[in-house]
Amino acid sequence: MARPNPEGGFVIAAGEVSAFSVCPKAWHLAWHVASKHELGSPNSALGQALHRDWSTFFEESLRLSTWIRYLAVLACLMLVVFMTISSARAPLNELFQLSYKNRGLQVLVLLTIALWLIRSFGKEARRRHEASGFSRSEVALAIDGGTLLPEREYVSTRQGLAGKPDALVREMDFVIPVERKPLAKKLRDRYVAQLLVYMRLVEEFEGVRPPYGYLLLGPSCRRIRVVNSESKQQWVDGLLRDMRCILEGAEPKATPHEKKCAKCDVRERCDARLSVMNKTSPQ
Repeated sequence: MARPNPEGGFVIAAGEVSAFSVCPKAWHLAWHVASKHELGSPNSALGQALHRDWSTFFEESLRLSTWIRYLAVLACLMLVVFMTISSARAPLNELFQLSYKNRGLQVLVLLTIALWLIRSFGKEARRRHEASGFSRSEVALAIDGGTLLPEREYVSTRQGLAGKPDALVREMDFVIPVERKPLAKKLRDRYVAQLLVYMRLVEEFEGVRPPYGYLLLGPSCRRIRVVNSESKQQWVDGLLRDMRCILEGAEPKATPHEKKCAKCDVRERCDARLSVMNKTSPQ
């Protein structure tokens, strides 16, 4: 919910911009009129559960990568210690003779097992990493709902905006925001609007304007790159101007549509829905 800005006006959340782009009146009813017990739907609860599963799944890839490093260091230490202790007792050509009691052969077997574990962990870590919608070249900086990486929430009194990206990754010298939409079937303007707000916040707080952001859509985490263009940001400027006018007292205008109104959480409180029903009902 938009809250008063100490510098004047309001601080608007990125999720509000997304909702406003769908229907200004529905946004106003849902975020500023309806009480909390009236909001929420089975789909929103499902989306939150899927989001938690996604962040947990991704963090498992990070844990596997950590175990790979531990195993690699342990294998190297084991080899160094063995070579240091054994080289003084026997010539090198006797250390790895095929003998049941030979320590060199035992160390060789242990190293083989360690390398196999490293390879298996590495393969599974890469699979989980890519299945979560990330590429190998990216360095994860933050993830919403995770425990290994800190969340990053931005609140800008200067811009009057706030938001917490689902994830942040580093590509070259850029911090790139990532937004996860587990129930999405296709690209929507509201997803783009929310991501563009995140890009504004990242630019202010990280110091470099991200050239793009990522949307991860559906259960397969289909990744779509959204370019941070001037034309798209001008579109967001228009949304924010209209939102602030309504917050200051202007009347919100509905943009009714049969399918959109049927899925709206506040449809029972909206007069525009009645007009849609009257138009679509058989005469």
